[in-house]
Amino acid sequence: MNIEELYTEVFQDVQNFNIDDMPGIDLYMDQVTTYLNEKLKMAQRHDDDKLLTKTMINNYVKSHLMPPPEKKKYSKDHLIALILIYFFKNVVSINDVNSILNPVMSNQFKDNDDSLEKAFKVYLEHIQSSETITPIVQSYEDSKKMLEKLNSSSDELALLSFISVLNYDIFLRKLIIERLIDAMPKTENSENKDQKKK
Repeated sequence: MNIEELYTEVFQDVQNFNIDDMPGIDLYMDQVTTYLNEKLKMAQRHDDDKLLTKTMINNYVKSHLMPPPEKKKYSKDHLIALILIYFFKNVVSINDVNSILNPVMSNQFKDNDDSLEKAFKVYLEHIQSSETITPIVQSYEDSKKMLEKLNSSSDELALLSFISVLNYDIFLRKLIIERLIDAMPKTENSENKDQKKK
């Protein structure tokens, strides 16, 4: 396996991700799952992986991660919320996702100036910029330096070194994310969840 080819392929998938083709009309559940599973296909690890299911979406609505659909139809803001939930839940707990999204869903969801959509587009532009790729390339270079210190050319150790460097980076970033979430002002929804835990 060529590690540089692999991460270059991932970067290309991420850079091709956009929401410009997002439907301008509200969608029924089957249309939502079809659209989003195709949209998030780059994150699919195995061919039979289900990225978003009807059950998941219904649970997100029941958990107040996003507002319920109107007349069984989901808006563009619903689609953006589902994409954000998908990205976040792969790093932090659902309770943390709720803490992150609750203020946004309360104040920005379906507002008149499309601020959620605008914010999401700016976020996508950022993650697709070359500056976000640089730390990963640097991690790969750092892992190669580790191998040089070992005087090794083992493919297994090269892979372990790169995974270890990336994993530590993710670990640190996750700790920072969790501390930022813990420092967020509590919303009514998050306070109710904290009381249920006691």
